[in-house]
Amino acid sequence: MKLKKTKLPKKYKHFLIGILIVIVYYWALSGTDTSLSSFAKGFPFMVDFIKRMFPPDISNLNVYILKAVETLQMAIIGSSLGALIAFPLSFLAARNLMSNKIVYQTVRAIFDICRGINEIVWGLIFVSMVGLGPFPGVLALAAHVTGALGRYFSEAIETVNPEVIKAIVSTGANKIQTIVRGIFPEVKPLFVNYSLYYLENNFRAATVLGLVGAGGIGMELITSMRLFKSREVLTILIVMILTVTMIDRFSAYLRKKIVNIEVVE
Repeated sequence: MKLKKTKLPKKYKHFLIGILIVIVYYWALSGTDTSLSSFAKGFPFMVDFIKRMFPPDISNLNVYILKAVETLQMAIIGSSLGALIAFPLSFLAARNLMSNKIVYQTVRAIFDICRGINEIVWGLIFVSMVGLGPFPGVLALAAHVTGALGRYFSEAIETVNPEVIKAIVSTGANKIQTIVRGIFPEVKPLFVNYSLYYLENNFRAATVLGLVGAGGIGMELITSMRLFKSREVLTILIVMILTVTMIDRFSAYLRKKIVNIEVVE
């Protein structure tokens, strides 16, 4: 005799889910000592810190601009290296193209390792390998971007309409021709979008790499903060914000141009 499965009414399911969410947030809040009263008590200190930042000290502005340029160079090279490595590997990590499970799982594992390790940790590893300066920062960004873009690229490839692939294969095309004629034109806008996004992201990440001696404007920021030179900190932050804004506008322009080209074609 088969026992009938009893289903909970929807209202009870929603109630249980709500209870679970409350428990998770209570656990997270208590574990992180999150407190509105502590924030309120510390607010005057933050206001005092901001007041001491004005007016900005522009006596070393030329140095900060040069360091911002160096940080941008790190972001460009690191992003480009990561994208170049991720691009071919992503086709090996796409389920709809790679039937060999060992290759598929191995490449996926490489992506997970690369993106699972933070840029700062990669920075520490490469600083110990090649010394201080912007080069370990470039390597750190490239390693992380390889994993992140590899994951995004492979997932974009998996979303390609299988009918498109079948149509190309039916013409007698091999795998390389299928990728070039059928798959890449479909995923090109996504690839460009992801790559440009990581260029913007890597400028911000490169500034943090200054913590581990990986060059760029981040080292200037950390030095000024440690020496309590609040006015210099404000100047560096302004330079960083303006640079990020310029990168954002330029990448938006490029994305628009590429999308327009795709529509015309």
